[in-house]
Amino acid sequence: MMTQLRKYSEVLVVTAQSTLAYPLDVLARSDLMAVVIFVFIQLWAVTFQVSGRTSVGGFDLPRMIWYLVLTETIIMSCPRTFTLIDQDVKSGDLAYTLNRPYNYALFQFATYMGNGLLALPLNFSVGAILALTLAGAPPIPALAWPAVIFVSLLAMSLNFVIELGIGLLAFWFEDTYAFFWIYQKIVFTLGGLFLPLDLFPPVLRQVAANLPFTSISYLPAKLAAAFDVTRFFETAATQVLWLVAVAAVAALIYRGGVRRVDVNGG
Repeated sequence: MMTQLRKYSEVLVVTAQSTLAYPLDVLARSDLMAVVIFVFIQLWAVTFQVSGRTSVGGFDLPRMIWYLVLTETIIMSCPRTFTLIDQDVKSGDLAYTLNRPYNYALFQFATYMGNGLLALPLNFSVGAILALTLAGAPPIPALAWPAVIFVSLLAMSLNFVIELGIGLLAFWFEDTYAFFWIYQKIVFTLGGLFLPLDLFPPVLRQVAANLPFTSISYLPAKLAAAFDVTRFFETAATQVLWLVAVAAVAALIYRGGVRRVDVNGG
């Protein structure tokens, strides 16, 4: 077990080192984060001012902005792994990995996190500086941030297994980008990326709450807007349940694809 853990840890470290070989490229990726958060701050500042309200759905301006900092940090820090998996399937490279001494999914996860763990603190730092300067201090105590980081990592892991499943669909479909596009837009809307579920109509809010996509953006970000210990444990438990369920589906897709390769002779 320790040998396997060490193996994939080395993959993660090597991936991070390769990415850091181009530091300017790493820094440039945070430019979009700065633009998005700045636009959101201006948008919501004007919205609160024009409406004459100090809060909406339990969110005042600082809570809304820190919520958006977290959602954008998580999503922008997730590498697009599905494209790599899609290419491996189509090129036949995945078939060659079947006899290699590592698990393909875990290898891809280590590579994914090697990039993601670099992007996560950088994107958050950029967003946090803007939020702190233009919207005020975060509405949660400093000691609560480790819990927020933990559920953010679970959110990134859940995003990975979903992208893994999407990429593996290349065994049956010529282009998997359409599936990713649909998934991405659902996260944008029902996942609460741009707008907290608290502002949704009751029926739509209930539907969204029963989907895995809220575990990627809404639930972790809600902790940053209004931290609560009970909510933290509920969020982590929900994320783990969805992670196990979606990973099981991805495993079935992988086995079906491998069987397809075996039947067709590679």
